[in-house]
Amino acid sequence: MSTRSPSSPAPGLFNPAGTARYLRASPLFAIGPAEPGPAIRRGFLIAVPIGVCLGIEFGFDAPTHGAIGTGALLAGFPAMDAPALPRAAWQAAAAAAIGIAAALGILSSQSAPLAVLALGLLGAISGYFFAYSLRLAIYGLSVSLALMVAQGFFLPVDETIPALLWVTLGGLTQVSWSLLIWVFAEHRARGEPGGWDWGDVKAAFRSNLTLESDAFRHAIRFGTALAVGVAVYRIFDMDDHGFWIPLTILFVMRPDRDQTYLRLVLRAAGTALGLLVATAAAETIDNSDVAVVTILFLAAGFAFGLLTVQYALFTASITIYVVLLTDTLGENAWHAADLRAIGTAVGILIAFLAWVLWPNPKLGRGLDFQALRAPPPASEPESR
Repeated sequence: MSTRSPSSPAPGLFNPAGTARYLRASPLFAIGPAEPGPAIRRGFLIAVPIGVCLGIEFGFDAPTHGAIGTGALLAGFPAMDAPALPRAAWQAAAAAAIGIAAALGILSSQSAPLAVLALGLLGAISGYFFAYSLRLAIYGLSVSLALMVAQGFFLPVDETIPALLWVTLGGLTQVSWSLLIWVFAEHRARGEPGGWDWGDVKAAFRSNLTLESDAFRHAIRFGTALAVGVAVYRIFDMDDHGFWIPLTILFVMRPDRDQTYLRLVLRAAGTALGLLVATAAAETIDNSDVAVVTILFLAAGFAFGLLTVQYALFTASITIYVVLLTDTLGENAWHAADLRAIGTAVGILIAFLAWVLWPNPKLGRGLDFQALRAPPPASEPESR
């Protein structure tokens, strides 16, 4: 099994080598682990393609309805901690995967049992990615999010191919932007760690394929919780608002019980703040394209930037983005605010019960990554 060489993380990143073992959220009234300045600057850098895509879509009244900008948003999360060249590689892989996931989301949404099965299986796979690294797990969660959102809009089957194309195109704008940064800002730097080693990946997946593994138990717990979330909103005919249930589950559940519980609290606080701000903004900007795109760009930038700084504020930012985007597409933000709040509350309850009903055998504080690879040198950083 290969051993990764130590590297010092740049300020505000999970770990530029892609070997972060976990990322701990700070308490509600605390900041960390990242420094706000570098993290937020990086967040807005990643948000540039989103603003450009949305500006073109809304400015020219394109029939894509924000799908390109949403593809850019989803592709921005994988490897957001990496240098530009490996980030572009991860984003290229994500662009193809989220496009396919969006298409599958539309197809599976035509049948409630199929929707439950599809998100449950993909959720379990993405949850198992925690067995290798946080970077790979975020990649999987982004793909699962594409499937979930596409299911939640209940689009007709004839939108399948357009969704695949537009969402993939949005992801490719992130790739192009990262390559431009690599050429003009990072001066074609080479040799940056990509956080990917086939040998390590296969070894991690094989060694965790047991119910004694926290990663394997998380995969089952996570996939089951997402499936239950979809089943609930389909059974109760929650229509376009129901995907807030699995959305909440996806954002809060982690292989660590204590971190999941902390995120439940932060998610509730952040969602309440985000709903308040987004609803007020939607009621005051009067569908001005310039104002909408500006606020969406700001929300995306802060979402990327605050993910490692304050999870509640990250939740508020991503909530503002989703609420304002759906309001622009014709769903009244004020009238739907209570349904979104209910969906968030139900998702929090499902995530909590998932841990209560099936905890880990040993309620430790994370995955046993030491069993997956050789012990790192004492100087190797650990992102917390």
